[in-house]
Amino acid sequence: MNNGAKGIDVSNYQGNIDWNKVKADGVEFVIIRAGWGKSGRDPKFKEYIEGAIKVGLNIGIYWFLYAKNENDIVGNANSCISVIGAYKDKINLKVWADWEYDSDNYCSGLSKDTRTKWIA
Repeated sequence: MNNGAKGIDVSNYQGNIDWNKVKADGVEFVIIRAGWGKSGRDPKFKEYIEGAIKVGLNIGIYWFLYAKNENDIVGNANSCISVIGAYKDKINLKVWADWEYDSDNYCSGLSKDTRTKWIA
């Protein structure tokens, strides 16, 4: 894949996806939200990853983080591993930790250094 590759990221908010149309539109890769926190699983994850596999897209994963301490980060990581484990041989891009404003709100002001250490 080159720097000009066309890709999308998806979560259950995208609703039903016609993966054949996605592929026909020239999309080469998809980054799929697998879940969030210590126990949240994206309700469309299985449908999305199986659809992307079927049409031959390159696949990456992201996990939305909610953590207040290192124990929570380990719980997030373990949940992600559990959710994506059955598909590990089909994921040919990276697995990303997604830390956004809602993650900041949840953690109540942890330092940038601490957050960076956790996800690095």
